[in-house]
Amino acid sequence: MSESSLPPGSSVTGPDRGRAGVLVRRATVTDRDAVWPLVAELRPDAPERRAFDRSFGPLLGALDTWFAVAELPGEGVVGYVLANRHLSFAADGDVCRVEEVAVASAHRRRGVGRALLSSAEDWAVEAGAARAAIATAVCEEFSTAHGYARTAGFFTKPLTSGGPATDTATLGGLSSDDAGWDGPDVTAGPT
Repeated sequence: MSESSLPPGSSVTGPDRGRAGVLVRRATVTDRDAVWPLVAELRPDAPERRAFDRSFGPLLGALDTWFAVAELPGEGVVGYVLANRHLSFAADGDVCRVEEVAVASAHRRRGVGRALLSSAEDWAVEAGAARAAIATAVCEEFSTAHGYARTAGFFTKPLTSGGPATDTATLGGLSSDDAGWDGPDVTAGPT
Protein backbone atom coordinates (compact mmCIF):
# COMPACT_ATOMS: atom_id res chain seq x y z
CA MET A 1 0.00 0.00 0.00
CA SER A 2 1.47 3.35 -0.94
CA GLU A 3 1.23 6.55 1.09
CA SER A 4 -0.83 8.19 -1.67
CA SER A 5 -3.56 5.52 -1.49
CA LEU A 6 -4.16 5.99 2.25
CA PRO A 7 -6.86 8.13 3.84
CA PRO A 8 -5.72 11.62 4.97
CA GLY A 9 -3.79 11.51 8.24
CA SER A 10 -2.63 7.91 7.70
CA SER A 11 0.85 6.53 7.26
CA VAL A 12 2.59 3.24 6.68
CA THR A 13 5.60 2.87 8.90
CA GLY A 14 8.95 2.11 7.39
CA PRO A 15 11.98 0.45 8.96
CA ASP A 16 12.83 3.60 10.94
CA ARG A 17 9.35 3.99 12.44
CA GLY A 18 8.40 0.51 13.54
CA ARG A 19 7.65 -2.93 12.30
CA ALA A 20 7.05 -3.17 8.55
CA GLY A 21 3.38 -3.42 7.73
CA VAL A 22 2.04 -1.31 10.61
CA LEU A 23 -0.64 1.02 9.30
CA VAL A 24 -1.43 4.02 11.50
CA ARG A 25 -4.54 5.90 10.49
CA ARG A 26 -7.14 8.19 12.00
CA ALA A 27 -9.76 6.24 13.91
CA THR A 28 -13.25 5.98 12.44
CA VAL A 29 -16.63 5.11 13.92
CA THR A 30 -16.17 1.53 12.67
CA ASP A 31 -13.19 1.11 15.04
CA ARG A 32 -15.32 1.45 18.19
CA ASP A 33 -15.59 -2.26 19.00
CA ALA A 34 -11.90 -2.88 18.22
CA VAL A 35 -10.70 -0.03 20.46
CA TRP A 36 -12.86 -0.97 23.47
CA PRO A 37 -10.87 -4.10 24.48
CA LEU A 38 -7.66 -2.05 24.27
CA VAL A 39 -9.11 0.53 26.65
CA ALA A 40 -10.21 -2.25 28.97
CA GLU A 41 -6.68 -3.73 28.87
CA LEU A 42 -5.14 -0.31 29.53
CA ARG A 43 -7.36 0.25 32.57
CA PRO A 44 -7.56 -2.88 34.70
CA ASP A 45 -9.95 -1.12 37.10
CA ALA A 46 -12.90 -1.88 34.79
CA PRO A 47 -13.68 1.22 32.73
CA GLU A 48 -17.34 1.83 31.92
CA ARG A 49 -18.43 0.90 28.40
CA ARG A 50 -21.18 3.56 28.45
CA ALA A 51 -18.65 6.30 29.23
CA PHE A 52 -16.41 5.00 26.42
CA ASP A 53 -19.33 5.00 23.97
CA ARG A 54 -20.30 8.57 24.97
CA SER A 55 -16.74 9.81 24.39
CA PHE A 56 -15.93 7.93 21.20
CA GLY A 57 -17.85 10.07 18.68
CA PRO A 58 -16.89 13.46 20.11
CA LEU A 59 -13.21 12.44 20.17
CA LEU A 60 -13.42 11.44 16.50
CA GLY A 61 -14.63 14.92 15.59
CA ALA A 62 -12.56 17.06 17.94
CA LEU A 63 -10.28 19.38 15.97
CA ASP A 64 -7.68 19.56 18.74
CA THR A 65 -7.44 15.77 19.10
CA TRP A 66 -5.40 13.07 17.37
CA PHE A 67 -7.17 9.72 17.72
CA ALA A 68 -5.51 7.06 15.60
CA VAL A 69 -5.40 3.28 15.42
CA ALA A 70 -2.66 0.88 14.36
CA GLU A 71 -3.49 -2.07 12.16
CA LEU A 72 -1.43 -5.10 11.21
CA PRO A 73 -2.18 -7.12 8.07
CA GLY A 74 -4.47 -9.98 8.94
CA GLU A 75 -4.76 -8.82 12.57
CA GLY A 76 -6.93 -5.70 12.35
CA VAL A 77 -6.67 -2.97 14.97
CA VAL A 78 -3.97 -3.79 17.54
CA GLY A 79 -3.44 -0.39 19.16
CA TYR A 80 -4.54 3.21 19.45
CA VAL A 81 -3.24 6.61 20.49
CA LEU A 82 -5.23 9.52 21.87
CA ALA A 83 -3.58 12.93 22.06
CA ASN A 84 -4.81 16.47 22.33
CA ARG A 85 -3.42 19.93 21.85
CA HIS A 86 -3.86 22.81 24.23
CA LEU A 87 -2.33 26.21 24.94
CA SER A 88 0.12 26.71 27.78
CA PHE A 89 1.97 29.73 29.12
CA ALA A 90 4.92 27.75 30.44
CA ALA A 91 5.53 25.84 27.20
CA ASP A 92 5.69 28.98 25.04
CA GLY A 93 2.83 27.80 22.88
CA ASP A 94 0.74 24.74 22.17
CA VAL A 95 1.44 21.46 23.93
CA CYS A 96 0.52 18.06 22.59
CA ARG A 97 -0.40 15.77 25.46
CA VAL A 98 -0.51 12.09 24.65
CA GLU A 99 -3.30 10.90 26.94
CA GLU A 100 -3.33 7.22 26.01
CA VAL A 101 -1.20 4.78 24.03
CA ALA A 102 -2.46 1.22 24.09
CA VAL A 103 -1.20 -1.85 22.24
CA ALA A 104 -2.70 -5.31 22.59
CA SER A 105 -0.44 -7.38 24.84
CA ALA A 106 0.22 -9.93 22.07
CA HIS A 107 1.65 -7.18 19.84
CA ARG A 108 3.85 -5.23 22.25
CA ARG A 109 7.58 -4.68 21.71
CA ARG A 110 7.14 -4.88 17.94
CA GLY A 111 7.17 -1.18 17.07
CA VAL A 112 3.40 -0.62 17.15
CA GLY A 113 3.54 1.75 20.15
CA ARG A 114 6.46 3.61 18.60
CA ALA A 115 4.50 4.05 15.35
CA LEU A 116 1.46 5.34 17.25
CA LEU A 117 3.55 7.77 19.32
CA SER A 118 5.35 9.00 16.19
CA SER A 119 2.00 9.65 14.51
CA ALA A 120 0.92 11.81 17.46
CA GLU A 121 4.21 13.70 17.41
CA ASP A 122 3.94 14.28 13.64
CA TRP A 123 0.39 15.59 14.10
CA ALA A 124 1.58 17.88 16.91
CA VAL A 125 4.39 19.32 14.79
CA GLU A 126 1.98 19.94 11.90
CA ALA A 127 -0.40 21.65 14.35
CA GLY A 128 2.39 23.93 15.60
CA ALA A 129 2.91 22.45 19.07
CA ALA A 130 6.04 23.54 20.90
CA ARG A 131 6.23 20.55 23.23
CA ALA A 132 4.86 17.05 23.66
CA ALA A 133 4.09 15.26 26.91
CA ILE A 134 2.88 11.81 27.86
CA ALA A 135 0.30 11.93 30.63
CA THR A 136 0.93 8.61 32.29
CA ALA A 137 3.35 7.06 34.74
CA VAL A 138 2.22 3.54 33.91
CA CYS A 139 4.71 3.07 31.08
CA GLU A 140 7.76 5.06 32.17
CA GLU A 141 10.15 2.69 30.36
CA PHE A 142 8.30 3.24 27.06
CA SER A 143 8.22 7.01 27.54
CA THR A 144 11.91 7.41 28.37
CA ALA A 145 12.92 5.04 25.55
CA HIS A 146 11.26 7.47 23.12
CA GLY A 147 12.97 10.62 24.40
CA TYR A 148 10.52 11.81 27.05
CA ALA A 149 11.82 12.98 30.42
CA ARG A 150 9.96 13.09 33.71
CA THR A 151 9.29 16.75 34.43
CA ALA A 152 6.16 16.72 36.58
CA GLY A 153 3.58 14.34 37.89
CA PHE A 154 -0.16 14.47 37.61
CA PHE A 155 -2.51 13.99 40.51
CA THR A 156 -6.04 12.97 39.64
CA LYS A 157 -9.32 13.11 41.44
CA PRO A 158 -12.52 11.41 40.33
CA LEU A 159 -15.05 14.23 40.15
CA THR A 160 -18.15 12.06 40.04
CA SER A 161 -17.68 10.65 43.53
CA GLY A 162 -16.05 13.75 44.99
CA GLY A 163 -13.42 11.69 46.80
CA PRO A 164 -9.65 11.86 46.51
CA ALA A 165 -7.80 9.74 43.99
CA THR A 166 -6.73 6.42 45.44
CA ASP A 167 -4.91 4.93 42.47
CA THR A 168 -1.32 4.60 43.74
CA ALA A 169 0.06 4.43 40.19
CA THR A 170 -1.49 7.83 39.49
CA LEU A 171 -0.08 9.24 42.70
CA GLY A 172 3.47 8.05 42.07
CA GLY A 173 3.23 5.15 44.52
CA LEU A 174 1.58 7.14 47.32
CA SER A 175 -1.97 6.80 48.47
CA SER A 176 -3.88 10.05 48.81
CA ASP A 177 -3.53 9.77 52.60
CA ASP A 178 0.25 9.34 52.35
CA ALA A 179 0.69 12.28 50.01
CA GLY A 180 0.38 14.70 52.93
CA TRP A 181 -0.78 17.61 50.84
CA ASP A 182 -4.16 19.19 51.25
CA GLY A 183 -4.12 21.94 48.65
CA PRO A 184 -2.03 24.67 47.09
CA ASP A 185 -0.15 27.12 49.28
CA VAL A 186 -1.49 30.39 47.89
CA THR A 187 -0.17 33.73 49.05
CA ALA A 188 -1.83 36.94 47.96
CA GLY A 189 0.52 39.45 46.42
CA PRO A 190 0.44 43.21 46.83
CA THR A 191 -2.74 44.86 45.67
